[in-house]
Amino acid sequence: MLLYLRNIIFLTLFINYIVGLNLTLHDYHNPSASHILDAEIIDNTLIVTGMVGGIEFYDISNPEVLNHLTSFNLSSGGGGGGGGGGGGGSKPNCVVAYNNYAYVTTKNGVAILNISNPSNPQSLGYISGTSNMILENLTILNSLLAVAAHEDGVLLFDISNPTNPNLVTTIESENAWTVYMENSTIFIGDESQLVMYYLNESTNQVDYMLTLDMPNSIKDIVGDGYGLLYVALGTDGVMALNLATDFSPNIIDTYNTTSLANRLDILDNKVAVSDWDDVEILEVNNNSLEKVGYKNTTRRTMAIATKDNYIYSAEWAAVQIFEFGEVQGADIDLGAYELNYPFVEDGESYTLSLDVTNNGNSTFILDEAYLTNNEFSSSQLNNLNPGETQTVDITYTANALNASGTYRIYSNDSDESEILCETNGNIIGANVGDQAPDFNLSIVANGNGNFQLSDHTGEIIVIAFFAPN
Repeated sequence: MLLYLRNIIFLTLFINYIVGLNLTLHDYHNPSASHILDAEIIDNTLIVTGMVGGIEFYDISNPEVLNHLTSFNLSSGGGGGGGGGGGGGSKPNCVVAYNNYAYVTTKNGVAILNISNPSNPQSLGYISGTSNMILENLTILNSLLAVAAHEDGVLLFDISNPTNPNLVTTIESENAWTVYMENSTIFIGDESQLVMYYLNESTNQVDYMLTLDMPNSIKDIVGDGYGLLYVALGTDGVMALNLATDFSPNIIDTYNTTSLANRLDILDNKVAVSDWDDVEILEVNNNSLEKVGYKNTTRRTMAIATKDNYIYSAEWAAVQIFEFGEVQGADIDLGAYELNYPFVEDGESYTLSLDVTNNGNSTFILDEAYLTNNEFSSSQLNNLNPGETQTVDITYTANALNASGTYRIYSNDSDESEILCETNGNIIGANVGDQAPDFNLSIVANGNGNFQLSDHTGEIIVIAFFAPN
């Protein structure tokens, strides 16, 4: 009655072929929206939400081109529909689309948009009763909308009337970040617990099934519809589970991605991962979760959406299109796209290293590599065989208060014949290695009490600041 999903059978015989770990870059757009947090594809429309600057709409009927249609700002208002008002500073967060409508979590509630004409979306107001909640991820199964609302649980709405959703029930949670629905099952990411509920799709009644403890907080959940479930676990990477017929999901493998696995989307029989500094493509192969595609974006890739073999990377202030497939030529990735040097006294030097990797299937042939500021100098970059990495040392010698430039590489990389790495020395403000001032702050999440920096001398400290309102 519930998970009648068939077991995944992994063939032991398969054809091996070489696939470059890189992804082919097709297009790039720098929209007016920034602090981009989510992306959604419906038919030939890509929707990107930014907490600053609003919502961007693209026509992707040509999947290799970002045809920008419009920038839409919810602060322009719009009433009616599900109740509530438009208001300023709505701060769009996550988005899901269904037929001619899109639902967007914002600080003012869940907004309803008519997107029948994506060049001219219309605001229909906000779902009643959602305005005083911190809202996160959301998903739709048939005519049921599920919204993760942190400590307020997961809200389930009947959207048979898409302009006037009706609250069906609320599933309690400690801190629901994400929700996913598939084949009569609701999967909730409640902090570091994967909680499963059975959904009667005829009555919308939900019944608790089981809870699985995860090694880290859950950022996203997605399934392939055939028994594989993927869970994004932040700094712990991505976990793949087999949804067995005995209702007890079995862990297949966990892949520790490079940075911070945040959002997921299915790419054929693979999963695409927005991993902060990069986009990664993972595939289950013989009970192992392996990386089969990679692109270092270093632009804070926050979310991801896929269509066919195309991956739409929603980055903090940009959108890019990559295509997964065998890379015939050379394909270059840099270990960093920005080098920030600690403070250096005039006449003294400091060296940072930059890894240059050929993730393509042909030899990387260098045309030219140079620095635009003579306060920086570098070691020689050479041609690279497929899969080869070379470390280039870039030295900053200070003779001014502020020095900035770029390290430019020109090569036979077909989709990025020019690739840049910024170099910054003695910047005005905080420099790497500067003495941090002591401070004391109240801990508002993941603990209690106060945090005194001087109590942690000698430790590596990472502090995240988020302002939901």
